[in-house]
Amino acid sequence: MLSRLRSANMTLIRRLGPLAVVAVLIVSGASVWAQPPSTKTKSSGSAKGAAPAKGAASAKAGSVKSAQPEPKSRATAPDVEEKSEPAPNTGPSAKYLPSEVFRDPNALKLLDVTRFPESRARPVAPAEVEALKAMAADANVTLDPNLIDRVVEAEAARLTNHANILALIDPPANTNPNSPTVHAINDATKTLLEPIFAARSIKNINFLRRYDKALITKLQPLLKNHLIPRIQAMIILGQSASSDDLPIYLAELKNATQTVWVKLWALEGLSNLIDTGGRPSAAVQIEAAKAVADFLERDEDLPWPAQYRALQALAAMRQGFVPSSPKQAHMASSAMRLLSDGDAKPEVRAEAARALGMMQITTAVPRYNYPLVAHAVGELAATIGAQISATYSTNPLKARYLTALLAGPVYESFNGAPGARESGLIHETTGEPAAYADKVFELVKAVIKGSADLLVSASRQIPTRLKDLDARVEALKSHLQKNPPPDRRLVQGGPEYPSTMGGQAALPAAHAAPVAGATAARR
Repeated sequence: MLSRLRSANMTLIRRLGPLAVVAVLIVSGASVWAQPPSTKTKSSGSAKGAAPAKGAASAKAGSVKSAQPEPKSRATAPDVEEKSEPAPNTGPSAKYLPSEVFRDPNALKLLDVTRFPESRARPVAPAEVEALKAMAADANVTLDPNLIDRVVEAEAARLTNHANILALIDPPANTNPNSPTVHAINDATKTLLEPIFAARSIKNINFLRRYDKALITKLQPLLKNHLIPRIQAMIILGQSASSDDLPIYLAELKNATQTVWVKLWALEGLSNLIDTGGRPSAAVQIEAAKAVADFLERDEDLPWPAQYRALQALAAMRQGFVPSSPKQAHMASSAMRLLSDGDAKPEVRAEAARALGMMQITTAVPRYNYPLVAHAVGELAATIGAQISATYSTNPLKARYLTALLAGPVYESFNGAPGARESGLIHETTGEPAAYADKVFELVKAVIKGSADLLVSASRQIPTRLKDLDARVEALKSHLQKNPPPDRRLVQGGPEYPSTMGGQAALPAAHAAPVAGATAARR
């Protein structure tokens, strides 16, 4: 059961996003899906800390709504295909996966189509699109650069067409929902995405290089256009994930006037770049990771999916500090701030835990506080375990979802990720800090197992399994309260990070019981 949950979580939470959130723009009372089309692409979305949606009709222009479908996993339901175009959640899971509305001031300035130019290009015939797909799907087909350029130019033009945008965000009364204009944005995005996935599936590198060149040429200018083409362009560039796209991702992350929804897909591009084998040099990764950490630090009220995507990118790059200023452990400190934020979404805190477990911290960072990280992850596990117990009877879907957080990113924060050498807190250090992390991990694993056992309980077993889970959570909490880290700073001279539990663990360092191994010894 645990292995199935971890497998499910790695495919669902790490790559789709914890709730497979989809950004929905609310413009003049109309819901507008800003997302990849219905292919096997990854979904993403909207946001932290805003009021729940009260319906599209009452939402104001520039708001963003997260439509959150029920979690699915290949491990537990292999016959269910992941889709990135879910309907708004109105089913039983809505009490846990409510719609949320969020506002980006930068997006408000990008909604008037008359302020942005339309691109002009000759439409392409269906046969030309099919020829492009065939070229992508067969490395033996001779590349036709002119055809690639024609198709990309034509579909980019469709993304900027004012009639297509208005049909999506503010359709006239009595608009035929099957009109090609209504579906033009979705169809154009799908047409540009499909060759990427087809070519990548057979490692058609020559096509991908030439195709990405065309995408950059035609789509990068759209990042200064209307909100809809901006988002769609970055979705496509983020899926292309070539090293040539990296400067675009970083430029948009640093662009103070760019909407956060474009930045979210730029962050997805960074993760995709690493995951598809395009790992740049260490120096470039450090620069990119620093840019992501700066993005997190500039705005503490970022929508939570943007925080989540940023932490995913940090985990992928595995860089915890800048060599020119190692004492600050800049990237690790950004992740630690979110892990220790008791008000943050559990998805964000869990991904922050995984990012910290993935970061490669060397002796260049003096006295890096591994016990603090292990303790904070343990607190998160105890909190989630208690939530699972409290909600299982009334909302088993929520309990299953929270268990996946434990079995996925929380577990990986200690034990590492497959294929990532020396990842995980128990592998990153030695001596007493490693022993401290090992003990916390054993108690965390017990909570994970108790949660997993509860999910597969027969009705008559539920009361016993709930008591067992409660006992495991209490054992973890008791250990953490009796064994807090003596220093609540991640690095020397850095900020103190609060405990998210009451009791002894929350006391200042001077009053806390000493813990062996607070000074981290590393390989």
